[in-house]
Amino acid sequence: MRFLVLVAVFALSACTSHIQKPEAPDDLIERDSMVVILRELVVLEAHVELRYQQVTNYYKIMSASGKACLKRYNVSPERFDRSYDYYVSRQQELQSIYSEVLDSLNREVNQLQVQSGLEPDTSAKIPDVVKPFEDD
Repeated sequence: MRFLVLVAVFALSACTSHIQKPEAPDDLIERDSMVVILRELVVLEAHVELRYQQVTNYYKIMSASGKACLKRYNVSPERFDRSYDYYVSRQQELQSIYSEVLDSLNREVNQLQVQSGLEPDTSAKIPDVVKPFEDD
């Protein structure tokens, strides 16, 4: 039994060292556009999550709304998936993209607070508790 476990561990470690990152697709969504699209999708998801508590409704509405959001940017769901897969394989780049999304949302919240006469909360910062994977 130990032999089988050792063989399985060896086989898995041998396989993972040969995993290659996907090449950039020909229709890769540029980084700046990806930030804008992901920002819209994050806001959309937050709204849908708050409004629709049932998982079945949430999934249907999020799927349809996400497609409509992508359509506004002339991006097909397939193109978005290819581009997202590319960025996912580059964890530091993806973390940087999501940091920009978060910064943009925080700036908007602060602007809304100022417009409503409230003091902007500059102390609110999400802690960096997740360490990114190192790119090879």
